[in-house]
Amino acid sequence: MEQRCANCRDIPITEFKSPADYMAALQSFDNMVKAGRLGITYQSMDIPTMLAGGINLMPRFFHQFICPDCGAVYGMLCNMKTGGQIKINEKVFDPSEYPDRKEEK
Repeated sequence: MEQRCANCRDIPITEFKSPADYMAALQSFDNMVKAGRLGITYQSMDIPTMLAGGINLMPRFFHQFICPDCGAVYGMLCNMKTGGQIKINEKVFDPSEYPDRKEEK
């Protein structure tokens, strides 16, 4: 089981049924970033664009955050057709580790 601190232990590890659920979670994570409680390590589309209605621009989205207190890495994935999830990632995503994978536009 992952170790999480008082700063981030209440972040739900959950699945999304709809893009609207992803957007609600993304808004919550963005508030935590603005408060200094999380850092952004990766975003397939910047959060302000997403929150301004950008969710219709791509079929999949991925955002990753890190807790500055304990180092827990949270990945948020949304597929416009199948839903998505928040989960603990083993490490920070590095796109250079996936040279054959292209972002869908």
